Amino acid sequence: MIISAMIIRGVTVWNGKEILKNLIKSFSNYYEKQNSFKRVFLNEPVMSKAIEVFDTEMIEMVDYVFDLIGIPNEDSLDKYDRLNWTRDVCTNLIEKAAKNEKYIEPAIELISDWEKLSNYTSKVETHTWFRYYQLLDEHITGYKKWHEEKREKEKGRGKVKLLSGAAY
Repeated sequence: MIISAMIIRGVTVWNGKEILKNLIKSFSNYYEKQNSFKRVFLNEPVMSKAIEVFDTEMIEMVDYVFDLIGIPNEDSLDKYDRLNWTRDVCTNLIEKAAKNEKYIEPAIELISDWEKLSNYTSKVETHTWFRYYQLLDEHITGYKKWHEEKREKEKGRGKVKLLSGAAY
């Protein structure tokens, strides 16, 4: 993976978006090789198990990149969830983008703006979960569906107020 950096007045400035793009491309290449490897060694359990070592190393590489771009590695506030929510969501976005090229740019945008990630996920979540592909699709359209649903709710509230006002 090529890491982009500029030196400005003696300080190294990392280009987070370029780093993320290269990371996603690395993951994409890895998944292609992994699929080929699994096909070749389908009936070899020892070889299939060996690929898990590389999975762990890929995730470690993601953690290094998150450190570079400043995503904190904090313990989860939820005692039932031992993962850092932000890093977990960003990791999943990277994996989804690596498997489908149309999600590369929205994933980079979402991860680059990780401090506002919960604002984005709240637009597609149902109760306390959301679908990653839905988040990426909605981000591509500027959350068109979310805005339409919000307008419909506001129209509905206006009708309820009119109806309840007429009863008095």
